[in-house]
Amino acid sequence: MDLTRASLLRGMLTGTELGSRTTEFAHSLRRFTTRTGGLMLFGPADDEPWHLTAHLDDELHRAGIESVRPSLIRWSPPPDAPPHLSIGLDRLRDAGRGESLLVVAEDDPADTLLERISDVRRRGTTIFSIGNGDKELTSLSHESLVPELLVPDGFGWTSRRIELDHDEPESAVEQAMAIDQAAVTDLEARTAEGFEMAQHLVSLAAADEEAGQPAWRRRLRAAIERLSGEPG
Repeated sequence: MDLTRASLLRGMLTGTELGSRTTEFAHSLRRFTTRTGGLMLFGPADDEPWHLTAHLDDELHRAGIESVRPSLIRWSPPPDAPPHLSIGLDRLRDAGRGESLLVVAEDDPADTLLERISDVRRRGTTIFSIGNGDKELTSLSHESLVPELLVPDGFGWTSRRIELDHDEPESAVEQAMAIDQAAVTDLEARTAEGFEMAQHLVSLAAADEEAGQPAWRRRLRAAIERLSGEPG
């Protein structure tokens, strides 16, 4: 999804729970990352969050916000990796207050990942997560985002179980099961698309001008705009 499509999508989702929550999540990420270079992204060893790191970096750079540029934390960076792709687990041991760790895990996180997150949290780092609702990851997170629970009607992520009559012939049963499996496969594909969609929305919202402002200041500005009739 390119920048133009992502921006159009964000506009379409204005006023929906998905649009509101991804914006709130991204603004919190900015607000709680007060140390320069203190935004870290981390994920499973076999699915490191390159995608979101790159988009966040692009959007923040485009907005002129250099202090919160993200770092991708890698489990085992190769010796010849370029500097921005060579940040290993040692960085987590140096993490502390004023920094944020954004964990991206589409599937249930492994114990090794949860242990690293727990260690970082004990050092005072704020934990954010984008996941599938896993209880352990959610409990470790100061703020979590579960895209699958937020997608509005019309964006997929719904599935209907096909009911079979007991007297149907075996061939009909097999055909119905094949159709049902296709529906499940389509659901999984839409879920993956929705997870990617949420990451694009977060990266766009993180670059908002008001993202780093305290909540009371954003509410005051919104109230003034409403009274003056200016668009938000």
